[in-house]
Amino acid sequence: MRLPLPAVPRLSLRARLSAGVLAIVFLTAMGVTAAALHFLKRSMEAAIASEEFERISAIAGAVDQKFLSRRTLLKTFGDGVESRNLAGPEGLQELVMQHQSLREAFDNVAFTGMDGELVANLNGTQPIGKVNIKDREYFQRTVAARAGVISKPFRNRVSGLAQIALTEPVLDRGGNVAYVISAFVNLKEQNFLGELANVKFGKSGYMFITDTDGIVIDHPDRSRLLQRADAGGANPATERAIAGFEGTMEAVDPTGVHGLYAFKRIGQTNWVLGAMYPRDEAFARIDRIERYAWAGALLLTLLAGGLAFMTARAQLAPLSRLREHMQVSRAASAYAPMQEAPPDDEVGDLSRTFDLLMTERQAANEKLAASERFLRDVTDNLPAVVAYFDSSQRCLFANKAGLGMRGRSVADIGRMTMQESLPDHVYQQLVPGIAKVLAGTPTRTEGTYERNGKLGFFECHLAPDLRDDGVLAGFYVMTFDVSKRKQAEMHSAGSERRLRGLTDNVPALLAELDLEERVVFCNGKYQAWLGVSPDAMTDRPIHEAIGEAHYEIRRPLLARAFAGEVVSFEQAASLLIGERTLQTTYLPQRNAQGAVTGLYILSNDVTELKQKQMKLDALAREDALTGLPNRRSFDEHARDAMARSRRAGLPVCLLFLDIDYFKSINDSLGHAAGDAVLREFGRRLKESVRETDMAARYAGDEFVILLEGASGAAEAQVVAGKVLAAMRPAFHLPGRTLQATTSIGVAISEDDEDFPSLFVRADTALYAAKKEGKNRFMMAAPRSGKPGGASWPREEPSSA
Repeated sequence: MRLPLPAVPRLSLRARLSAGVLAIVFLTAMGVTAAALHFLKRSMEAAIASEEFERISAIAGAVDQKFLSRRTLLKTFGDGVESRNLAGPEGLQELVMQHQSLREAFDNVAFTGMDGELVANLNGTQPIGKVNIKDREYFQRTVAARAGVISKPFRNRVSGLAQIALTEPVLDRGGNVAYVISAFVNLKEQNFLGELANVKFGKSGYMFITDTDGIVIDHPDRSRLLQRADAGGANPATERAIAGFEGTMEAVDPTGVHGLYAFKRIGQTNWVLGAMYPRDEAFARIDRIERYAWAGALLLTLLAGGLAFMTARAQLAPLSRLREHMQVSRAASAYAPMQEAPPDDEVGDLSRTFDLLMTERQAANEKLAASERFLRDVTDNLPAVVAYFDSSQRCLFANKAGLGMRGRSVADIGRMTMQESLPDHVYQQLVPGIAKVLAGTPTRTEGTYERNGKLGFFECHLAPDLRDDGVLAGFYVMTFDVSKRKQAEMHSAGSERRLRGLTDNVPALLAELDLEERVVFCNGKYQAWLGVSPDAMTDRPIHEAIGEAHYEIRRPLLARAFAGEVVSFEQAASLLIGERTLQTTYLPQRNAQGAVTGLYILSNDVTELKQKQMKLDALAREDALTGLPNRRSFDEHARDAMARSRRAGLPVCLLFLDIDYFKSINDSLGHAAGDAVLREFGRRLKESVRETDMAARYAGDEFVILLEGASGAAEAQVVAGKVLAAMRPAFHLPGRTLQATTSIGVAISEDDEDFPSLFVRADTALYAAKKEGKNRFMMAAPRSGKPGGASWPREEPSSA
């Protein structure tokens, strides 16, 4: 008996060992290189980041010193003014003009009276009496503290330039502020930082300065001065620095450039001095070293691997010759010993042992062939399928009846499995029995087969073949055709009785119609649900069984189903078990040629499913955190409200809100605190509006209120004021109390305006309210007007 050929070619042992040696050399070299490069890169990256932070720290110290020297100069000048005891503005103008050296440090120096009026000016007398800075925050802070301050960046009312101001009070003999000296620095001039503005990090790296509100004070791009740092897009590195971070970090700016950032606070102003060093430039030398290292490692691997490969192949050559001899011997009808004398080593011992085993196997195969001929003569004359399979279900023997099932020959034995030797539908029926016999348990299985378009029945006996040690060697199969016996049993059974017992317990109405719309069959649920017995419906036309009124409604649907279409519909029905929702399906019954021969009717009770769908639909329209309507519910309501508004000729008012500084609450206190603020905010918002108005959570910390049928802006302002007032009391959270205000944008719909346009105007007004200082509302301008509108409460912004 010949051994089966391998189904899939494999690599030789020599090839596998050679490949293994190459793999070990390669992995070792690559692993050592990767580890060394990892530690080297980490060390060099840390050194570059440290160097950048040290440079930015030195620059911050230098900037600090510049501010300190300017403040000292201004303080000295102010002390000189107090010592002269000048009472009139004429003397002050003459005095300031005598100190032209102040221009080396400042763009302008001016004296302002307590009424905020300009009384003396280093740049001439033209603005005197025309400029009042009483509302400037730096003037108010200087008067209140009677000490000099450094202002936030602002735009000069006379020149329109971006500036900062350094102030010093001039005290009279009573210690009261008589004048305020304001020294201005133009942010667009390079002499503000001097040589520091030209400091570069690599080829395209740069420095910038922002205040703690995120306003750009110094930047290589001068057009960004006095703009928000995130005006071109959010930068996580800048946001962390504004929040208080000092040190270095990597981040991607809004333009997609990956950079190494360093940040340091300036002590005099508490500004943030930052440096951006593009990562590609910062770590270019590291990348170069890495490429050279990998190239060297690869070259070393190729040299060492090639040497190892040659050595392995030379040592395994005798084993390869033995393998070739074994493959030739396996295919030969008679075994011939190896001609070449084997070497005197382990491979030689293996060759001699193989010769001995093959000689013994040839003698055993001859005896086995004689036994098989005798066994086949006996089994080929049995009126049954007889076969033997090993434990892997591979066929080792089959009689003539077994081979004839799939047109197999004796030569196919040993190459086909049980699944391959049987039709798939027959094998699937035997799978449970095969599992049992493989576990050592004899089993009998009955099943069906199809031959020449006719259904037949078989009975299969499976018996395990257990060795003396109890291990399963294989199993015997004997199969008989029992079609005639089964057909006799089926005719004597009462198939209709079994069918009715099954269908009567199905929780649905089941019926069958013939082509004349006559009821052929219906189950017992007609009695339980409708009070109509199946016997009263059978053999009657469907229109008589269900009534003419119901039939007229169903007639078009029945016609579609008899035309070959599967028809489904839902209906509300008053049943004996109560008001229910039924889903009915008309399913055409077809013969072997595909022609419609009747109709199946199935009606399922889907009442509970419909109720669950309604509950899910309600949940899908409510915000889970605040209990307010969600965005989907609000959008649907808004569309309907706009349609009603156009029909009635009345405006719709939209209030767009968000929570001031909500991101800071989340970042500093955690998302649990943020969720608590959102819940309390939603509760207060709901209590601030009428039941006829709609308040909803739109997204994140954004909320909306829709006032339908509002009389005009006055009514909208009242509602906005109520919302602002409702948010003023402290928010009491678990373990802490905090203030959370809101900013509101208010827009009134105009003729033929759609909702997206109304929403954009409300959003624009919200942005304007936040820009005005938050904790207020802003009315949106008409579509033809400029952005912005009336603000409440009416307060001037803190900077000009």
